Amino acid sequence: MKKAELKAFFEKIKFKYKVSILNENTLEETFHVRLSRLNVFLITCSIVTICFALASLLIIKTPLKQFLPGYESTAVRAEYIHTSIVVDSLDEVLQKQNQFIDVMKNVIAGKIKPEKAKHLDSITEQKREELLIEKPEREKEFCEKFEKEEQYNLSIISTQKPQEAFVFFKPAKGLIVNKYNPKKSHYGVDIATSPNESVLATLDGTVIYNGFTIEDGYVIVLQHENDYISTYKNNTVLLKTVGATVRAGESIAITGNIDNKTGQNHLHFELWQKGKALNPEEFIIF
Repeated sequence: MKKAELKAFFEKIKFKYKVSILNENTLEETFHVRLSRLNVFLITCSIVTICFALASLLIIKTPLKQFLPGYESTAVRAEYIHTSIVVDSLDEVLQKQNQFIDVMKNVIAGKIKPEKAKHLDSITEQKREELLIEKPEREKEFCEKFEKEEQYNLSIISTQKPQEAFVFFKPAKGLIVNKYNPKKSHYGVDIATSPNESVLATLDGTVIYNGFTIEDGYVIVLQHENDYISTYKNNTVLLKTVGATVRAGESIAITGNIDNKTGQNHLHFELWQKGKALNPEEFIIF
């Protein structure tokens, strides 16, 4: 019985029907085709499969795949990040150019004297230094806090001095862990400090160098009167730019790098005069 039903089913789906297209006016047959149910099923499946394959290729091989929910390739993400960095860099360059143009307009209009334009440019120099060091937002806030705390110390201590007398400020709070020893090419003192300790200018002066070295970390050098030069090494952050004028006791940097030999946070301080290294302990009470 089952075989008979199965045979009847196959005969039914294989039975062909004639599909004709007639002329409406003359009723003449213009086109006809013979199809069975099996033919219709196979043709439909083939068309659906081909459409699905074409749609898949269209999505995979074109940017349309980016619109699929949940799709995000690493290459696309890297491209987004790179584009964001480029946009930020262009914005910074544009801001610098606008600042420069504003200064030049004021100079041409006579609002600013040419000799003062350099002084006004110190603000842009400070911003440029912050961009080069790439300070994060927390570090910027930290630097501002230190500068506000230290600026009030300047009014308490008098920096007036006789013509030949100099009052040297202690560059940082802490104890000397490595003394001055020129025989071992150690031309300064190492001061053990707390993490993120403020570094103070030992005398009134001008910043003549600031930069980074692998051996000494961030370094800042000041030129003082009477041919004194003070050097501050092993800093983590520099607060002043080249050309900036500083007062004795003013915060110029933040130290806290760990010495690989001692495992302590320390500041390396040197004092020079006319090309000769001096023992800082002979001039400063640590």
